[in-house]
Amino acid sequence: MLPKLVDTFPGQSIDFFGAVRARVYDDEVRKWIGDTGVGSIGKKLVNSREGPPTFEQPKMTIEKLLEYGYMLVAEQENVKRVQLADKYLNEAALGQANEDAIKRGVF
Repeated sequence: MLPKLVDTFPGQSIDFFGAVRARVYDDEVRKWIGDTGVGSIGKKLVNSREGPPTFEQPKMTIEKLLEYGYMLVAEQENVKRVQLADKYLNEAALGQANEDAIKRGVF
């Protein structure tokens, strides 16, 4: 399973694969929050007689890991686009010409 995942996302750092794995655990936490109810979370976590919540180790199928991997790649690409747009606006003649208006929030 792991070689397929690594081969599907070449050039990604070890942090990327840790983030993919963390997404699976995030699903379990979201499910617990949904089952518990947002209003009851504090009671379940702070000085609870039941003790801290416990979670079973989630099943990490290759399909689920690939799904989250593709989602993270899409997020990375979106961040790059936003950074590129910011760089363009900061360096473009129009951006520099209106820099004072942008800083004042009237552009």
